[in-house]
Amino acid sequence: MNFPFHRSKRDQPEQSWIMRLLRPEAARSSPALFTYHLREKLGLKGCPLCRMVRESEEHWGWTLLYEFTGDPEIHERFARAGGLCAEHGELIRRIVESRQLVTPSGVARLYETVTRESLHNHLSAGGQDCPLCRYRRQAEERYTYFLADTLADPDWQELFTHSDGLCMSHFELVMKQANHEAAEFLRNDQSRRLRELLLLLQELQRKQRYDVPEPLTPEESASWHEVLWRFGGMHFDHLLVHD
Repeated sequence: MNFPFHRSKRDQPEQSWIMRLLRPEAARSSPALFTYHLREKLGLKGCPLCRMVRESEEHWGWTLLYEFTGDPEIHERFARAGGLCAEHGELIRRIVESRQLVTPSGVARLYETVTRESLHNHLSAGGQDCPLCRYRRQAEERYTYFLADTLADPDWQELFTHSDGLCMSHFELVMKQANHEAAEFLRNDQSRRLRELLLLLQELQRKQRYDVPEPLTPEESASWHEVLWRFGGMHFDHLLVHD
């Protein structure tokens, strides 16, 4: 590859690249500050881990565009990956159009290298994972570990029961990290939520029949929304982090 910047060392470990963009999230890597943010997310709709991971992605994207568009290692990683996937490309677009202190020139600078290398490699689009997808997996591992540890505390278990709980994907990840007590609590909690959701879905169908005059409850009306995020994870059509 022929980059317009000083080449980084090939033997530099992958983790160094990840950690350089973790700096805005360093505070959330401590259990105490994780629980501070978790408490806030438990009071909002939907899966709290989906929200925390998405906020981390937004911090990553903003920091990338604000601090690292001139970094040769970043250019090399982007070129090898062929840029970002469609989902994270859309997230970057929203960040550029919504956040202060970042401009389209940052995207142009990164993708100038991606485009040049694609031409140099006979239109190859790169072969590595999207850099932000890799970061998301790192964030999920970190957050699910902390949540598994947090849910060993009965006080946090009580607080968690009054939230909307987890999507199935994050439930499975937390279960892999949880000790016996936390796993038993979380399994019972998720089973309860799914049983309640099943009843709501059944009532939604029954009450929408033409011969049933009973009105839908708000919970029944919202059940089809819940089942989509419960099994598919949460999708956000707007930024969660603002200036």
